[in-house]
Amino acid sequence: MADSTVYVDSPSQSDPSEPEGDSDDMGVIGTIQADVNYDPEKDGEKAADCEEEGQKESPKKRKRRKTRAAVWKHFKEGPEDEDGSFYATCIYCGTKYKQGQQRGTSSMRNHIDKGCKQFPKNLRPAMQKLLQAGKTEEGQKVVAWVFDQMKCRQGLAKMAIAHEYPFNIVNHYYFREFLNDLQPLFKIPSRNTLRADCIKFYEEEYANLYKHLGQLKCRMSFTSDLWTNKGRDRGFMAITCHYIDDGWRLRKRIITFIPLPSPHTGKHIAEAFYDRLVMWNLDKKAFCLVLDNASSNDACINELFESTPMVDDLPVGGKLFHQRCGCHILNLIVHDGLDVLEKEIDKIRDTMKYIRHSQSRIEKFKLACSQAPVPYKRPAWDVPTRWNSTYTMLQLALELKPAIIRYGNIDKNYKYCPEDFPWDAVQVVVGHLKVFYDATMKLSGTKYPTLNLFFSEFSEVYLNIRRMSRSDYTFIVEMGQDMLVKFNKYWTMGNSLLAIGCVLDPRCKMHVVEYYMKEMSPGDVDRFIDNLKNCMKELLKGYVQANANDPSEKQARKSKRQKTSTSASTGITDTRAGLKDFMKGKKGSEPPKSELDDYLGDSIEEASLDEEFDILAWWKIKSAKYPVLSQMARDILAVPISTVASESAFSNSGRVLNPVRSSLSDESIEALLCTQDWLRASINGMKLFLYCLLY
Repeated sequence: MADSTVYVDSPSQSDPSEPEGDSDDMGVIGTIQADVNYDPEKDGEKAADCEEEGQKESPKKRKRRKTRAAVWKHFKEGPEDEDGSFYATCIYCGTKYKQGQQRGTSSMRNHIDKGCKQFPKNLRPAMQKLLQAGKTEEGQKVVAWVFDQMKCRQGLAKMAIAHEYPFNIVNHYYFREFLNDLQPLFKIPSRNTLRADCIKFYEEEYANLYKHLGQLKCRMSFTSDLWTNKGRDRGFMAITCHYIDDGWRLRKRIITFIPLPSPHTGKHIAEAFYDRLVMWNLDKKAFCLVLDNASSNDACINELFESTPMVDDLPVGGKLFHQRCGCHILNLIVHDGLDVLEKEIDKIRDTMKYIRHSQSRIEKFKLACSQAPVPYKRPAWDVPTRWNSTYTMLQLALELKPAIIRYGNIDKNYKYCPEDFPWDAVQVVVGHLKVFYDATMKLSGTKYPTLNLFFSEFSEVYLNIRRMSRSDYTFIVEMGQDMLVKFNKYWTMGNSLLAIGCVLDPRCKMHVVEYYMKEMSPGDVDRFIDNLKNCMKELLKGYVQANANDPSEKQARKSKRQKTSTSASTGITDTRAGLKDFMKGKKGSEPPKSELDDYLGDSIEEASLDEEFDILAWWKIKSAKYPVLSQMARDILAVPISTVASESAFSNSGRVLNPVRSSLSDESIEALLCTQDWLRASINGMKLFLYCLLY
């Protein structure tokens, strides 16, 4: 072996100061120890082997894992990037989610469960769900549960409407925390979204109620009243629709709560009322309108008859259309009578206020109750404009009479009801007012028909007033005389519908009307009964004609005639044909009896007027026997005798339109008030009882 040295010229000179062999610029690149047996091909093979070893040492690219989750059948895998990641695209809506190493499928499952709007609904039951106990037509059953964002939002809107929560409840911190703990998947909407959901729910319920009322073949009665909001200094009008559905259940729905600009004249009220009836398509199905005794309401009725075509579609030419609120009439009658005892009532009212003024006086009154002795009851005073609260206050004062007298000895500053206070007079007044109070409680009901009760209750009030006029107490006689003047004023304004409702009560019929008329006005009995019968016959005639023009009724009668003629043609020749013709002629000479005659000729039901009696169930059973008369009874018994249903809307509106929520728009006010009434009507049984406890 020999050494071989190769020299290469350096492009630069080396520094002489540096030692030889230590510089990078020496010019000598390297010394190769060459072998005499050197083979270049073997050297190439060695280089190739080195490259293969280098490739084995470099990191190997991983293969994509096989997708096993069930959710992947709803996604399409995209191309892979250099780092191994790729996008999963929803095959229904095109939404993309980044996937790859260490990335789960939770976001994809959430998208399919609640976010994909294009996901086929028929595929959802095939996916795994939670189970919950639910009620079905067959009873309790375990059903599948799937989270629904829109259903939860609708439930939140219903809660806000029914319980009168403000829209900004969704901004309350702990309310949001509660919802997140309850269901983390629920996206809490904003206050504007909640308002929009409430309006949307109102529109859906409006469409359902509009369709339901349009399908009914009965007529509707209405109550209406006005209310002024102190916060806005503007008036509102409420309209409530009353009807009996196909199942013979009494229903009421608030269909309108709208602002009514001043002045509240009869013309403006009539225009607003008629426009709303047209909007609900009920202008041709109206039967009766119940209003209070304001003069503007009388002008409203005249305006409806003169300026609108409503009168053309009303039964008997609109003679029975306008009814006055019976409870309002009783309120006016009693107020005129209580003016005689105004000083004594003021002293009792001041007594209640005096005792309730401080806790120390209440403690003294408790001591007086224990010494009397009488059970302690919290003193309460009345609202002067509501006579029934005055009656309750006087009744409470009589129960606490010994304690009030004893309290005068304990508290030396008390001076309202001394020992010589006329308690006997108060006792007599309360006894007479009980008749008015019981009548008011019966006539102000909204869960049962009240028109059939009015004639008998109002007649009892008249007989009570007449007894007061013959009392031994001078002030009671004076009260009776004042009440009698007011009673006669409104009795003459009434129409026959009040007595018709009584006649359609199978416990009463004509007997009760005849009895009370003999007691009240013996000389007018025959004339009153004849007019009542003629009015009922005229009304029934209109229903008979309406049925004759009804296409469905025509088809039913045609089928019946065809069935009769077919059976007659297939029969054997009758040898008594002459006798049959003779009997048929005799039968035709007799005047046919109407359903009204048959009804009045039947015996009355053996049940007292003070007992519970389901008059609607009775007519439902008898509808096959009296098909046309039952239709008339259905429309008449739906007439309420008071405006309590509409007035109750104002107590709710006072809470909805409190000072904090006084900026609500008119659209929101009507949506909240009407939908709240519709939601309440959908609650029944124990749910209704528990709901009413909140109010």
